[in-house]
Amino acid sequence: MKVKLSRSWEWEPKTGKVTYESKDKDGKPVKVSYNRNQINSAPANVKNDIEPAFVNDNYWAIFPFHVDWDTSATVTEKDKQKLPIGAGTAKLVSVKYPVEVGGDTPGDTWDLFIGKDGRVEQFIYHRGGPKKPSNVTTTWAGYKMAGPLLFSTDHRGTADGKPARIYFTNVAVKVTGSDTWMDAK
Repeated sequence: MKVKLSRSWEWEPKTGKVTYESKDKDGKPVKVSYNRNQINSAPANVKNDIEPAFVNDNYWAIFPFHVDWDTSATVTEKDKQKLPIGAGTAKLVSVKYPVEVGGDTPGDTWDLFIGKDGRVEQFIYHRGGPKKPSNVTTTWAGYKMAGPLLFSTDHRGTADGKPARIYFTNVAVKVTGSDTWMDAK
């Protein structure tokens, strides 16, 4: 089964504002803006569908930042661990979220395999709860710079043993104080 999703996000981290654009199940355009800081008072579709999709895409796009930002996670490192896809070794950085704290990924573990250049080469996601997929293993490739930020735009591998590809297009950033979007190149 092949699932193809297309979503557009605009996120203002300092204010918490998120703007989402996509299509509903009938193919009709949907555009919603909300504030992540006020998610408890957001409409049900935002709380139950859009915000979880934002968290998912956000973690895939900028997970290395979450290693620093998410202070409730336990981070461990091990040198020279076998890569999960193909041959070779890399530094393994495991990020485990506690179940009891809650948050965006309670009980989940994210394993990042860091190459000699300091970039994530591969990635394993282990879900802490019963939802599927429970295990996703992918490459981190297609690196592009958008302003001062480096993004991995192409992730290929498996989700619960089935082929998976997650990729990002039209990535851009606008830094504080600028009116100009900088496209990923």
